[in-house]
Amino acid sequence: MSTTEPEYSLRRRLVTRTAVLLTVVFLMLSYGVWHYARQAANYSYDRLLNSASLSIMEGVFVRNGEPDLDLPYAAMEMMQLAPSDKVFYQVTDQAGMLITGYSDLPRPPDFAPSEKPHFYNARYNGEALRLVMQSKRLTEAGVSGWVHVTLAQTRNARQELLADILYKALLTLIGVMLLTLVIVWLGINRALQPLSLISRTLRRRRPSDTSRLSATPIQEVAPLVEAINSYQQQLLHNLDTMKVFIADASHQIRTALSATQAQLDIAAQVADPATLPHRLETIRREHLRLTRLTNQLLAHAMVVHRGDTQQLAPIDIDALLKQILTECVRDHAHSDIEFGYHCTSTQTRVPADSVSLREAIRNLLDNAVRYGPSNNLISLALEPAPNAGLDIIVDDSGPGIPPHLRRQALQRFSRLASTKEGSGLGLAIVDAVAQAHGGELFIESSPAGGLRIRLRLPGQST
Repeated sequence: MSTTEPEYSLRRRLVTRTAVLLTVVFLMLSYGVWHYARQAANYSYDRLLNSASLSIMEGVFVRNGEPDLDLPYAAMEMMQLAPSDKVFYQVTDQAGMLITGYSDLPRPPDFAPSEKPHFYNARYNGEALRLVMQSKRLTEAGVSGWVHVTLAQTRNARQELLADILYKALLTLIGVMLLTLVIVWLGINRALQPLSLISRTLRRRRPSDTSRLSATPIQEVAPLVEAINSYQQQLLHNLDTMKVFIADASHQIRTALSATQAQLDIAAQVADPATLPHRLETIRREHLRLTRLTNQLLAHAMVVHRGDTQQLAPIDIDALLKQILTECVRDHAHSDIEFGYHCTSTQTRVPADSVSLREAIRNLLDNAVRYGPSNNLISLALEPAPNAGLDIIVDDSGPGIPPHLRRQALQRFSRLASTKEGSGLGLAIVDAVAQAHGGELFIESSPAGGLRIRLRLPGQST
């Protein structure tokens, strides 16, 4: 059982997937913007902390052999640039004793004094702080060692700066993304416009309009237009073939029906009862002819249909021929016709449609019986052909077909022998089967003097 994919909008699918992609890009850029905003805020206020701590460090001096601090107002003025933040400081001497400030400010872990500032984060009285520790080595008489200045600031101003940068950047990104999505929507509509034009053109066409679609310069749409034109031409060809076939078939059936009706009318008007059996036999022959014609027409339609569907599968041709020949021998067991079969091919499997191929072989055997003498010798053979193919050969002892009439014999309703009853469809059916299999049909002269029909089937493609 075949399954079909549910309907969906190509435009909606493209826009949705583009929106998903833009969302992923937006999230990635948002993280990058957040990281940049945090670094920018930290960098700005770290410089402020560093400048203020250096200003405080410059106020450290030695008085009476002890370190002391003259707290500069400039340092406090610097910290007023962040009015919403609290400021804490601490100054300790070389012995670690408090000179001034808050004695319980947190210290950095594993701190080693150096001339470079040391930044770190900590919490103090329930608030998040950003701290910097500056160190200065005193080398005066009686005072030798590192003096430390620790300056702390709450993080409110940093968060405000981070949020300001982040929100403005995100608003810009959202605007860019929405503008991009609108541009993508317009671009998709523009790109799908040729498909909509093709749909409108096909919808407005009348059934009688058989003209080709106009070529398009768009490389991606050109194959679709060409495929539609090609498919249209195939449909028109099949339609023309069907019209011709129906016209020929209706003519043949009407002719047979008219002949039967004429014999019935004559039989109804016959005054002499002795001539009635002859008339009934004539009617019987006309009825058999009509029956055979109908069967041949149905067989031809079936063969053409199965040829279009291309239902080919590897089958054993040798077994198929033996089965068909057995049925034919059984049907003609009451006659003097002799049948023979031989196979010279070791490889007897080729891709084929068993139903249509059976119909073709049976038509060849029926033609050999119908157009041959009463003591006909019919030979069926299977021989190897080029490119791993197979030749199915039917020989008979009949009169054969002259070379100049062999092409005509393949046409529908073409009867070369007017003295024989037939529909003129037998070889046409076989030729249609050969074409459906990608093979060939050859009409030749038999070595025994009769007719040879060679049906060549191609081998398995690699």
